[in-house]
Amino acid sequence: MVTFRTLEHIQQLLAETSVPDASLKDTSQMAFQSEGLEPTLYMDGGSSFLKLGRWSGKASEFVVQTVSWEEGEEALSGIFQQFFSEGTKYIVATLVNAPSKERLNELFRILGEQYDFEVVWLDHAFIEGLDLSINYSPVNSLGLDRLLAAYGAHAVCPGPVVVVDLGSAVTVDSLTQTQFDGGVIAPGLKAVQVGMQQITPHLPIPSAQKTSEFPPKSTKNALWWGQYAFWVAGIEGMILEVARAANTQDVILTGGDAIWFSDQVVNQRREDWQVQDAAGGFNVGTQKDHSMEGMRVMVRPHLVLEGLRHLSRRSCF
Repeated sequence: MVTFRTLEHIQQLLAETSVPDASLKDTSQMAFQSEGLEPTLYMDGGSSFLKLGRWSGKASEFVVQTVSWEEGEEALSGIFQQFFSEGTKYIVATLVNAPSKERLNELFRILGEQYDFEVVWLDHAFIEGLDLSINYSPVNSLGLDRLLAAYGAHAVCPGPVVVVDLGSAVTVDSLTQTQFDGGVIAPGLKAVQVGMQQITPHLPIPSAQKTSEFPPKSTKNALWWGQYAFWVAGIEGMILEVARAANTQDVILTGGDAIWFSDQVVNQRREDWQVQDAAGGFNVGTQKDHSMEGMRVMVRPHLVLEGLRHLSRRSCF
């Protein structure tokens, strides 16, 4: 049977359930217990994908599975049945798309004929004012993913911090010790590339792979470098401006492109390009952008899931 619960009810249950049931006997559930997986499944539903995560106490990180919304009902049902067979008893979830919620609720009702589990859907009404005041108007226009990422950041970095979510869109948000203080929304790199192609269809499609040729000697390479450098410099600039406004050097990167951005920009692994002397034609060194050097950067790819877990276990802290 499926039961739809409030956040307060799940908080109380999880306060009393710190580890998987020691009486688990079958093979799949014993594997679940050996990994220290909590009995709660956290769900972050975006526009294109559903991210499903379970916290592993043994590894101190989320074990995550990402599913496309294009998957059919049979495939989605099979995924949830696997979770339930492994000991999942609670689901704490958030979605950006209301029709997807109805789709999952119908699936849960069907699965409730075979399994016993409880579901909590988090929205602004549940979250507003719990630990953070929200300096944003109107509050319900603030994306739940941004707000939950803020709670995830609050759990791991209680002081002022800049939260950067790098996905299809990029958000750069300011978070104080007690308040979500607004932020910036910008297009992701793919959005920049697609937009350029739509506006200038007479130009060729940029090179698909990175090129070390610099300055670029072909239109395809010129387009790739222009879009890449334009986007990276813009995101770096926004991070620096929000960090300056928040008076902090602490930054948390999250989202699908967080690790890539960290490697390319923060860790200075961005593709170097050779600079040639215009007169002599010889190499005079390499260029790197050190604009974020000295900032304290943490990569937490699943910050929304961390926010869900923080709120659902809030009474345990």
